[in-house]
Amino acid sequence: MSTPKGDGTFNVYDDVRNKLVARGIPKEEIAFIHEYNTETKKADLFAKVRAGQVRILMGSTPKLGAGTNVQDRLIALHHLDCPWKPSDVGRILRTFKIKKNVEVTDNGKIII
Repeated sequence: MSTPKGDGTFNVYDDVRNKLVARGIPKEEIAFIHEYNTETKKADLFAKVRAGQVRILMGSTPKLGAGTNVQDRLIALHHLDCPWKPSDVGRILRTFKIKKNVEVTDNGKIII
């Protein structure tokens, strides 16, 4: 919902990124999966996430769900889409079993 279109119209992705940048997170450390439209670009992005060069990765469940293996450094997952299923947070829950400090929220309410 409200995905980035690159045409200047309001969308939640740009709004959240602008707010994070205003709070001091460098823009280059925030990525949208929508900007990586080939398997090669996605592989490069995922490598940057695993290396910690991209700290925040935003995307819809269909684009960033099953098969996305970037959970090595994850400490939080925030699901904003409605509805979502418990299977949508499987990767981070596996990380939680290893790290014990992962937070998964449902619009601010902690669910684990």
